[in-house]
Amino acid sequence: RVMDSTAKVQRKKLKLPVEKYLRGSKPATKGIHDKKLRAQLKDDEKLRKDVAKRAALHELLLPEEVGCVEAEGLEKTYKFQQKDLTQAVDVASAQKHFELNLDQFGPYQLDYSRDGRHLLLGGRKGHVALMDWQSHRLVSEVHLNETVRSLRFLHIHNMFAVSQKRHVFIYEGTGTELHCLRHHKHVTHMEFLPYHFLLATGGNGHLCYQDTSVGKMVADFNIGVGGLSAMTQNPHNAVIHLGHQNGVVSLWTPNSGKPAVQWLCHRAAVSSIAVDRSGNYMVTSGIDNRMRVWDVRTYKPLHMYKTPQPARSISISQRGLLAAGCNTDIRVCRTLFPAVYTVSCAYGMISPCTTLFTQCEYL
Repeated sequence: RVMDSTAKVQRKKLKLPVEKYLRGSKPATKGIHDKKLRAQLKDDEKLRKDVAKRAALHELLLPEEVGCVEAEGLEKTYKFQQKDLTQAVDVASAQKHFELNLDQFGPYQLDYSRDGRHLLLGGRKGHVALMDWQSHRLVSEVHLNETVRSLRFLHIHNMFAVSQKRHVFIYEGTGTELHCLRHHKHVTHMEFLPYHFLLATGGNGHLCYQDTSVGKMVADFNIGVGGLSAMTQNPHNAVIHLGHQNGVVSLWTPNSGKPAVQWLCHRAAVSSIAVDRSGNYMVTSGIDNRMRVWDVRTYKPLHMYKTPQPARSISISQRGLLAAGCNTDIRVCRTLFPAVYTVSCAYGMISPCTTLFTQCEYL
């Protein structure tokens, strides 16, 4: 009993973040006349608070937080060098750092496989390379001698689709051409829906869905809203988000010839779109130097931020970090959904950059 009393005193002295672990709301027992039901609700509320207190107490045993680059005092994050960062982290994280000098066939587009192990690079001037970035091993490399507009992995890392000057081609992991999708013409953006085996392509005023399992065209829609400038998918429900030149964002599904939802997000053309893993928040950027965070459930804006230059590329990690490529600058932001926008670090690049987070890694 003495130990229990001292433990209670210690709990009162500690300022525990109990509200952080509370789930649900307090039931209203004021208008309930049934004594048994009212007592049961009070017991449930007492149990709910006790569970939250226990969770807050165990938080003291986990003092480590997710690491992030932060500047102290007058330091500037764009002055940090990668070699300095590799020396400050553990050996396993330091081995993940690599650098490729690709200054001949750029600018490049990137795509990671679903397991996050393989990296696909495509240069605007026709250079396509597939590599295992964890072992720093080049799997295949091919020069197409044709313009590459977009590229995406399919259901496995040994198959990928490349949008070239006129048509979309599917290649095997060794660089061998497997198929040519002649119905997909002048495609500028692509997305692959892994749980539906659908390849969605956009360009030339059309949005097409190709079933990669049987090789048939599922749908071909006329966008009819404005020129296509950005494209992404919602990883939660596989809805395609299209950004247009008139600042409108439209949501499409393969079973409807009209957009499910469309609303005005920017006063100028939409330059990039990204949706977080939960599918609840969408980030859009426009050439008006504005970046907005939207709640997809209510289609209402949550935050609006000004960027030094238009963000041409946006990527959201699994932990909620957001990387925005503003011409030659990369800005990594954290605590964005739905908290305050804070710039964690910024890097300066030589040429226009493309940002993309890998799966299950902090890269």
